[in-house]
Amino acid sequence: MTTQASDTIVRHLNPASASEPWAREFAEAIEVPANARQIVLSGVGPELADPSTAAGSIKAYGDTKAQTLSVIKQIEATLKRHGYTLGDVVSMQALVVGDPALNGVADFEGVSEVYNQYFGTQAQPNVPTRTRAQVIRLVPPGWLVEITVTAIKSQ
Repeated sequence: MTTQASDTIVRHLNPASASEPWAREFAEAIEVPANARQIVLSGVGPELADPSTAAGSIKAYGDTKAQTLSVIKQIEATLKRHGYTLGDVVSMQALVVGDPALNGVADFEGVSEVYNQYFGTQAQPNVPTRTRAQVIRLVPPGWLVEITVTAIKSQ
C-alpha cells in the first residue's frame, strides 16, 4: 500500500532550530492524520530509587536528572507494552518542581540532559511538541518531575 501525505504524521521543526540549540529539542507543530492510532499516558512520576531514605523525601527518588531518567524509562516501557515507541511521542508536558538544593530553581538543564538522550538523537530523531513548567509541588512528596505524553502511530 502506498502511503499518501494525508496518511503520514508530519513533524514541523521549530524554525529557530537552525540557529538555537535549545529549539532542536522540540517540534513547532505536528500534523496527525485522521486514521492514526493514539495513546495518552497519565502523568508518570519517578520510581523509588533509595528505599533506605526517608519516605517522601527527594533523596528517596533522586535529583531531577535521576527522576527524569526514571520517568522516561517508565514511559518507554508503557509505550512498548501497547505497541508504541518513544519515536511515536508527539506531545509531552513536563512538570518540574524547584529543587531545594538549587535554591528552589527547577533543574531544566537536568531534564534536558536526560531527554536529549532519548529524543532527537541519531538513533531516534523524532522530537515531540513539548511544554516544561516549574510548579510549586507535585502531589507525592519528594517528586521533582512528572511527565505526560501522547503517542501516535499512522495506520
